[in-house]
Amino acid sequence: MTSVGRRLTVLLLVYAAALAGWSWFSSAVAPGLILDAMAGDAGRALDRAVRWFARNRPAEVVIREWREAAPAVAGALALHAGLVVMIGVWSRRGSPVGSWTRAAASAFLAIASLAFLVASALEGAIQDYYLYLQIWGEVLAGRDPWFLVLGGGGYWYSLNAYGPLYNALAIPTLWNPLAPKLIFAAAYWAFASWLALDLAGRRGRPGWASLALAAWFATPYAWVEIARFGHFDVLVALLAIAAAEARARGRWKSGAAWLTAGVLLKYFPAVLAPFLALDRGRVRWRWLAATAGLSLAGLAVAGLAWGPSVVRPISLAVGRESAYLSIFYALRGPLSPIGRDTLFFSTDEYATPILLLALYRAWTWARRTRMDPLAAGVLAIATTLLFYKVGFPQYYMLLFLMAPYWYVRDFDRLRLRGPLAATYLACFGWIGWFDVKTAQETVGQIVPWAGVPTFLLMLGLTLCIAFGGPREDPEAVEASA
Repeated sequence: MTSVGRRLTVLLLVYAAALAGWSWFSSAVAPGLILDAMAGDAGRALDRAVRWFARNRPAEVVIREWREAAPAVAGALALHAGLVVMIGVWSRRGSPVGSWTRAAASAFLAIASLAFLVASALEGAIQDYYLYLQIWGEVLAGRDPWFLVLGGGGYWYSLNAYGPLYNALAIPTLWNPLAPKLIFAAAYWAFASWLALDLAGRRGRPGWASLALAAWFATPYAWVEIARFGHFDVLVALLAIAAAEARARGRWKSGAAWLTAGVLLKYFPAVLAPFLALDRGRVRWRWLAATAGLSLAGLAVAGLAWGPSVVRPISLAVGRESAYLSIFYALRGPLSPIGRDTLFFSTDEYATPILLLALYRAWTWARRTRMDPLAAGVLAIATTLLFYKVGFPQYYMLLFLMAPYWYVRDFDRLRLRGPLAATYLACFGWIGWFDVKTAQETVGQIVPWAGVPTFLLMLGLTLCIAFGGPREDPEAVEASA
């Protein structure tokens, strides 16, 4: 047996022992400890930990939640075993022998991802993830997943604001309600590890860059969005990145397939299509038509299964009110210097036309300057986030992941590298802080004006992308990564 085989065997034995130990502890010991801690008889540290898990719920509810979370922790350990194997592969493939900084990055990624996966299981189903479970329950019951509920304004709307492919996430819940959340967490850390160790190494980035990337991906924004709230936008981001990468390599068919999957999961990636269709100043109309055709075919198949309700998310996206980090929410709030009488219409009514105009101007800029397709895709995402009226923090996950991927991949060809990095870090430093305040439920006083700094920071980042992105090779697209 080779040394690699021996290490793999030892690793699997360690995780098998950990899973067996956890199974015994979680079923035979933990319930009694939880009840003791809730009565204040388990010691200060354990009492505090159980109070965090209990969140002021009755004992019988806490025990029931524990019976659900304990298998999810076991699933987190199993996923982490596979992730550690891949971290080892990517580390060896992407780093020279003796690179202690990449070894440190590998260790950090392994530790941080384990804590993240376990936290994702123990946080349970809260905020939007609780609503996800209601939707997936309807899917498994064979009912309409885009069912209508009565909103606070007295109108009916669908809880499910996503595409038909989102409904497939109901399948893992047959094992455990928290299984999709674990998939989101594992996908996030798999991407972070691959980017920091493999791609950064193969692109000749120094070892300290791998360590810096690893540390960045462990910042609060991801902990709140995935580990705590369980938002699935990480999957949307990864499909968008796969589409942009395929397009950059000249793999048009796979690019169309990845982008279609992203659109059918959540409609946001559709804004990428006209930008990725650019080819040295020309427009690949056949590719654009094929991508649109595949997306419409997917909707048609979903319509045969669930009926016309499949289009409800599209109307919801157009008609819903501005919120949170959107500049349009700030402009209709109590601190706004303008009002409805000044504009003749509400600021929300201007939002969609302004967004469409901004996307068109960004597209003409990318076409005229012959921006690299990956840079054009990042510009499309940033422009959409800049002007989209529903400023929920989870929507920014696409840019949070796509921008560093682009930065690492095209670093040698980028202009304005310093301003790009500075505006990106400032933007997500602010959004991450806002997200932490949201998780702590102390964000109330911030919300009326939060759209202003978000808009200014995003405007700076969008301009840096537009002016700093590389131009496309006039001869041919890149043949390999």
